[in-house]
Amino acid sequence: MNEFYWNYQHTKFHGINWIPENLDRVMTIVHGIGEHIGRYDHVAAFFMKEGFAVIGIDHYGHGKSDGPKGGSKGFEFMFDYLQAFLGYVKNTYGKPVVMYGHSMGGGVLTGFLLRRQPDIQAAVISAPALIIGMRPGSFLKGTLKVLSAIAPNLRIKQGLDINKISHDKRAVEKFKADPLRHDKLSLRLANDMIQNGAWCLLHAAELKARSLLIHGNADEFTAVEGSRLFAQRASATLLTYREWEGMYHEMHNEPDARDVLLFVAGWLSNVR
Repeated sequence: MNEFYWNYQHTKFHGINWIPENLDRVMTIVHGIGEHIGRYDHVAAFFMKEGFAVIGIDHYGHGKSDGPKGGSKGFEFMFDYLQAFLGYVKNTYGKPVVMYGHSMGGGVLTGFLLRRQPDIQAAVISAPALIIGMRPGSFLKGTLKVLSAIAPNLRIKQGLDINKISHDKRAVEKFKADPLRHDKLSLRLANDMIQNGAWCLLHAAELKARSLLIHGNADEFTAVEGSRLFAQRASATLLTYREWEGMYHEMHNEPDARDVLLFVAGWLSNVR
């Protein structure tokens, strides 16, 4: 595991890479809200054994990257720095790239795939924020849209029960004790997540990348209905959908996480 810093548009991003001895492909991880790339150390260790170099950066306003905790410069800025970072990864490693996004990162990755149509080998979309767990109604959505325009940088609490990230109590306690964890989000970030999810569901048929979509059906953070709807609308020849019975939000941190990762690895082994 090696830490590094990467600069884009006067913004410093903290990143980590994990490099195996025998490098076949590269996996970039797009993490979720309130967390950081370091939480994926065990995921990276698993995929290193599968021949992947694994690399990722902390989002703006997360981990050790620039920005107030939970702050955002907008999803378009996220798409821009993901595109630039993807170019950096390709130039650095010269290997096929797979992108893996979880939660907010899964929603961001889905929007990135649809809006930017990146040249990648495959994508793994985990519990994406296409419909958030609280399922805000039209009035709340409209109010948030107005408030985010008036005070985009105003930060509020996420209001999530982190005991529901996993059935593994050790994983929950580790997250609670993580000094880089935060429970903030700006009004801009909240509105962008909702708007991006709705847009992705409307444009699911425009998916062009080979993709695996996975979701635990006991997830209370991001609604499994969003993934089901996306899977119904996207091309069945491009998208594989797998639902995990009884699993919470962070499938890669559940007691049966290895089964999930083995399934992902098996799917990726058939994508070349």
